[in-house]
Amino acid sequence: MSINRLRGPKIKLPYDAVIAVTYRCNARCLMCNIWQTEDAGDLDAALLAKLPDTLRYVNLSGGEPFLRRDLPELVDAVMAASPRAQIVISTNGLVSQGRVREAAAGFRQRYGDRVGLGVSIDGIGATHDRIRGIDGAFDRATELVKALRSDGLTNLRLAFTAVDENVQDFYQVYRLSQELGVEFTSAVAQGSSHYFQKDSTSAVKLEELRGQLDRIAAGELSSTSPKRWARAYFERGLYDFARGEGRPLACLAADDFFFMSPAGTIYACNVLDLPLGNLRDASFEEIWTSPAAVKARESVAGCGMGCWMVCTARTAIKRNPLRVAGWVAAGKVKAARGKPVL
Repeated sequence: MSINRLRGPKIKLPYDAVIAVTYRCNARCLMCNIWQTEDAGDLDAALLAKLPDTLRYVNLSGGEPFLRRDLPELVDAVMAASPRAQIVISTNGLVSQGRVREAAAGFRQRYGDRVGLGVSIDGIGATHDRIRGIDGAFDRATELVKALRSDGLTNLRLAFTAVDENVQDFYQVYRLSQELGVEFTSAVAQGSSHYFQKDSTSAVKLEELRGQLDRIAAGELSSTSPKRWARAYFERGLYDFARGEGRPLACLAADDFFFMSPAGTIYACNVLDLPLGNLRDASFEEIWTSPAAVKARESVAGCGMGCWMVCTARTAIKRNPLRVAGWVAAGKVKAARGKPVL
């Protein structure tokens, strides 16, 4: 059973969002069919001016965002509308290294570490190439990370998506992130008819997944960083989701979070096909307080999918510090004794 809460009458504007700026893509990933979509349009940059100023975390995603040559202008537009936001741009690392490095240098000059990149690495060597459907993809992605590090970009991470075909490389990619001196984020693949253009994904081998996640969580708990402890808790949630136990904390989609498509449609989240409205037709505030949004919140409150992704887990973790701290304390004791954390 998933844990969800009922919403009260007072509606606040969100502070977390995933915005797909294009559905054009130059990869051929196993877990995503965006690259096959016939509706590969780009987001109208003018719509970004209508974003709420309450946003604190924005993931600019795709498709492949760097296929848009005006990506720097899109970042500027988000920052103008939501001046307190931090932005992470998701990339597969297949676009020209020179273009990405030039854009990243501009971001760093204008916004410091408030704009970062998440480079997808879904396995070591040939495994990553197979998952992404592109020969040489692993070398290109890792070389990009090294180049960005040498350029001085500090807000940089590897992003791993677990599927049955690569779960055995989960911990190795985590270790690679440490070797490269960058952060690590992860997900277990799941379906989405309106985003990933794929209704479902194959189940991941649970025992293998648990072993991989346990090693990662233990590594995060051994650190002195509360941020990394929270990531260990996130890894715990990935395992709960994968084995059908739901999410450990209530989902706040359509409260704290929304997903925006390249067409300008605001959805409750990445997974549920619950459109709230379109920014071409109304202001964000009108959409967020619309009857469709109220109905979507009711659907999320009763949702049994148990999804667990950074975009909705982050706010849930922040809202439940004592519960997370209790798990972290117990986990640190287990890790210190060499016992499984999960």
